[in-house]
Amino acid sequence: MWPDNIDDSSLSRQVGWSPLKNPVDLFHSEPVVKICAPMVRYSKLSFRTLVRKYDCDLCYTPMIIAADFVRSLKARHSEFTTNQGDHPLIVQFAAKEAQVLADAAGLVSPFADGVDLNCGCPQR
Repeated sequence: MWPDNIDDSSLSRQVGWSPLKNPVDLFHSEPVVKICAPMVRYSKLSFRTLVRKYDCDLCYTPMIIAADFVRSLKARHSEFTTNQGDHPLIVQFAAKEAQVLADAAGLVSPFADGVDLNCGCPQR
């Protein structure tokens, strides 16, 4: 619950932040980190290579079903490819079970800089 004695202006002063009148001003105040979010079927290596040529700072893979990835070498080869220039890279998994997610993360850990759990796409 939000404390009754703190309003937005006092919180802003405490953390050193002030609201912007125009959100576009954010892009002029600090260097912007460019992130290519995961996109179904499009965030494969060739696309990530292209966006990195246009100064994308961080890329995600498309969502990978962790259970299939752990179970099948064929799925690993078709769903996840990378190279030395493909960093930093976050691999996005969908998983129903924590152990399956951990196993999938272990498989990509030598090749990726992080793992993301997709919580926004419904799974059966």
